[in-house]
Order: sequence, then C-alpha cells, then structure tokens
Amino acid sequence: MIGVTTSRAVRLCTFAIAAVCAPWLAASHPQQTAGTDPPGRVVLVSLDGMGTRLFLDDPVSRELRSLQALRARGVMADGLVPHMPSTTANTHAALWTGAWGDVNGITSNEMPLPPRGERRASDRVSGYRSEGLRAEPIWVAAARQGVRTVTQQATQVYPLRERVTGGDLTLPPTLLHGYQAPVIAPARWLRRSDLTAVPCTDTDARAVTCVTWPAGRVVFRAALSSGADGRRFLRVRVDGTARSVDVPLAATEHDPPRGRELARHFSDGLLVDLPGLAPAMAYFRLFEASPDGRSLVLFQSVLHEFVLYTGHEATRAEAIAFLQEAGGFIGNGDDEPWEVEGIGGVSLAQGGDGARERRYLETLELGIRQTIRHAHYLWRTHTPRLMLAYVSMPDEMEHAWLGQAHQDARYEPLRRWGYQLVDRAVETYVGFASANDHVVFVSDHGMTTVTHEVRMNIALRNAGLVAVDARGQVDAARSKVLYGRNCLLVHTVDWKGGVVPLAEADAVLGQAIAVLRAVRAQDGQPVITGAFSSPADRERLGFGGPNGFDACFDARAGYMLSAGLGDGPVVRRRQRSTGEHGFLPTRPDMQGILIAAGPRIPKGGRWPRRRAIDVAPLVSDLLGIDPPRDSRGQSPVGGEK
Repeated sequence: MIGVTTSRAVRLCTFAIAAVCAPWLAASHPQQTAGTDPPGRVVLVSLDGMGTRLFLDDPVSRELRSLQALRARGVMADGLVPHMPSTTANTHAALWTGAWGDVNGITSNEMPLPPRGERRASDRVSGYRSEGLRAEPIWVAAARQGVRTVTQQATQVYPLRERVTGGDLTLPPTLLHGYQAPVIAPARWLRRSDLTAVPCTDTDARAVTCVTWPAGRVVFRAALSSGADGRRFLRVRVDGTARSVDVPLAATEHDPPRGRELARHFSDGLLVDLPGLAPAMAYFRLFEASPDGRSLVLFQSVLHEFVLYTGHEATRAEAIAFLQEAGGFIGNGDDEPWEVEGIGGVSLAQGGDGARERRYLETLELGIRQTIRHAHYLWRTHTPRLMLAYVSMPDEMEHAWLGQAHQDARYEPLRRWGYQLVDRAVETYVGFASANDHVVFVSDHGMTTVTHEVRMNIALRNAGLVAVDARGQVDAARSKVLYGRNCLLVHTVDWKGGVVPLAEADAVLGQAIAVLRAVRAQDGQPVITGAFSSPADRERLGFGGPNGFDACFDARAGYMLSAGLGDGPVVRRRQRSTGEHGFLPTRPDMQGILIAAGPRIPKGGRWPRRRAIDVAPLVSDLLGIDPPRDSRGQSPVGGEK
C-alpha cells in the first residue's frame, strides 16, 4: 500500500477544464476527432496486493468478474515475481522501469540513498518518492517516443523531477499523483466530545446545535438540523466562509456495492480554498446523531494535496476547477486500530456485529469512487495512447482481514464486498479499451496470513551486532548491521559514519546470518528458511546496488520478520492475525498477477512465470516502441517496432 507524507514543501499543481482554462487546455492537449481511436492503445493497471494464489484459489476472487472475463479472452502468467523484499515501492519501480533496484535505485519501501561516502546508511528515504529513482520509467520512455501518456497515482512520481517528467519533451506525460504530496489534514473519526459547541447564527436556521473542530490549519463548522421531512443532517462549511455541503444522517451501509452508487451516503465534496494552503476537497459521513446532537459519530475524509503535471505546473484557478470537475484525492480507506474499540465501533474480533467493518468499507468505497472519477476525467480529457494507473486495493483490506478470515467465516462477505470494489475499478479501466487496444493488469506482490513475528533486532542485539540507546531504540552509529524490511546491510565504513572495516564485512555478515538462522520457534524448528547474500542472489532478486542490501531473508509460513525491539522473546504470537508480504518473491503466495488481453495476445493463453521487470518491455512491445533505456527485462510477446 502506498503511504503519504505531511511535508508542506511543495505546492499543489493540478489542472482544470473550466472555461477559463479552455484555451490553454486545447493548446496543450488537442482532442482527438470524434469517432476515431488512436491505434494500439494500452491500458496498464496495477492492483496492489492482488496475488496469483489469491486470484486463483480464494473464493472471494469470484467477485472479480471483469478480471476473470479479461483472463478468459486473453492470457494469464503462472505468476509475476516481485522484487526482494516483495514490497510495494521497489516492485512498482521494477514494473515501471524494467529493471531491479540494483539498477533503478528503488530497493525497498524505506532505503538509504547513495553515494555512501556522503550519506548515512541509517538515514532512510521513502522508496515511494522519486528522489531515489535512477532509471527511466515507461511513461517517460513512451512520451519521449511520441506516445501520448497518462499516469494515474504511480509510485516514484513525487516530487516532480526531470527523471519522472522527461524534462523538455515535445509531448510531455500527464502525471496525476497524490499519495506522497502533502497532507493538509488527516482523516478523522469524530465523537461529539471531539467537537466544540459554538453559538448558532442566523445562517444556521432550525439548527439544534452548532459545533466546530480543527483539521490541521482548517477549522470546520457544522450545524445539526432537520429537514421538512424530519431527517437530520449536518451542514458543514469551513469556518468563516459561505460555501457548505449537507451531510445526511444514514445508517451504516448494509448492501454490497455491486450495482449501486459507491459511497452513496457521503456528502458532496467541500472545496477548501484558504490563503496559504493548496486547494483541497473534503468529504463527510454522518453515521449517528441523536435528535439533540449530544451524541454523534462523524467521519471526515483526508484533506490532501495532489499534483497533476502536463508539461508545467497549473495555476491555482486550474487546480480549483479540477477539484470541482473530478473531486478530491482520497487514496486509502481509514481504519482505527482493530485491537481496541474505536469511535467507529467494536470490531468483530472484539465482539462487534460487523458495523465497524462496514464503516471501514464505506471509506474504501470513497477512495475507489474517486479513483474511478479521476480515471474517467484523465481518459476523457487527455485521450492517452498509454494509460498507466495504480489502485490501492486489495492490499490495504487484506492487511487487516486476510488473517482474520482464516479464523472467522464472518469476514468472507466483508472481503467479498472489498473485491467487488476492486472489480468496479477493473471494469472502469477495461471499459476504456476498444477492440484494437490492449489491457494489462499486474500487481506488486501477493499476500499471506501471519500469526507470529520474529523480532530480528532482538536476536541481533543479543549477539552484539545491533546497539541500543537509552530509549531502547536502535543506535545506528554503534551498530554493525542495520535491519530493514526482511533484509539487512552491514554498516561498513564506506557509508558516512559506518563502523565495520571493509575487510571485516564478510565476517560480520556471516555472523549475522548465523545468528538469525539459529532463531527457533516454540516447536524448536527454525523460523528463517532462507538467507540470500551471494552476488548471484543480489542480481537475481534485485536487492543489490549502491544502496541495496547485503542479505535478505525468508521465513516459514505464518511468521513475519519485524524490526521490533523491547522485552520478551525473539519469536512471539501476534495480538491478531494479519495479511503480510515482503518474503521471498519466488514463493507462490508472494507472486503477483499478470493478465493481458488484446489483438496480439492469445485468447485463453497461458504464459510461464514472468518477472516484474518484464512488464515495461511487454507494454513497449504492445505500443510498438523501444523499452525504457535501463530496462533489463524481456517481453513475452515479440514483433517489429
């Protein structure tokens, strides 16, 4: 799942279709003639966490009707091998560039940056961001070769750099991205006690109570009223402004989303346009409200900036017009910690009736709805020949529920609900293609159930390889090895502040591997089932390079590898079972999907297992262009360009 940041360093850049912007729009992106399609378009979509085994074996995948139909008229690979570790940022970089992280620079979700002599190995940056990308992505390669290209929510787009925009291209790519752009205010679940009572004014006619609450630097004001039909609603506005939206009181959704409007009980978007802040849009959902307003449950969506690049940044007026036309960026759903009672209610595992889970699903619906609306806008407005998109599902839902579903059958209909949301997104993108176009669906990794965790840093600390400070946290300056997601690096002196002489690096690495291989579960069996550290391993699995790792590890089924410290045993049972990834990418449960259809794809065909780095060459073949400059993968189809 793609994460977000709260940096305010970069201003929002979006772009609009309002009448005031029409001349600029027409000049930048001329519309195609009605009734004519550009030949050989390609729609490439990544479904985060949609593993091959989930798609083939899990009953809930039957809800993916559009994807099943696409497979029937096209081809499916036996699996798509992700990066090592099998995580989101690095595998997506491999999908986009056709190269592993040792070449493209994105080695994990969190990683150090080269050059080693100038940077500390402990200073990690997000692999979702663009700073670490060293290779050309497919959208730049396509645009450089004259292909009109749109990229929706791809990783490694933000902040905008020449590496991801292509620089001064004749036909620059259109880049829409929100996940790494600044968050103005996070999503919130609100009780009445979280709100401040204020006097109602003449504009709050018939209100029984009026309240305010802060959202970052924004203050919202709401009045609870009843309409002529007696139905209660909140009228919400930004305090001090006149623009408002009505938020109807509605019971928690019971009907799965197939065939109905998504997020139908949410308010319309409320434009937030204040000096000193980028324009954004908020949505609200009123789940409970007593007649006197003394009790309520309200959900406020995230207030999120985003960027939409079309060769240059857009004006504020264009940004506002875009929000009014297509709506705001949401990204992910919003859930509270499942182990405890939340404002949204009590989870099934805590004795609830499923209402809290359905409320979470409603927030997922809002995110998928906005993804679909943005996709329609981009397709209609920019008429791309290459459309590349990212969808955050089913990853975020399966992290929460896959483990629970294996213990409690009540989660199956909830997961089916979520997979119907995925199907709505798939249906949208498939619907863009005509008979002479190609559609390609991929994913970054699979997912597996985890019941136990191995706290790797405790084992390394006990062996004297990791130092701990007075706060009980890793003291990188005194540590010989630094552990990250399923991988570690030796803290050698070629890194700024490193402590291990280069001549001793192999010995320290060997000691660390031996220590971790010696860890045992309660049944006496080892939990580390594989350690990969040879040059061949690093090249084959992609985790080497100047900012890569020295060793990566796999674990037995049901066990995850964590960086946790603290007291207690190295291996312990988790408080609740979850869905996880990050393991050896060749494991069947870690492999993603590769499903494609179109005139050059055999109907009902089957490809042997492919690698994530084969996707960019495949898309290039289907477009009839050269692959990205740094690509190392191989397309499963051939043909002259």
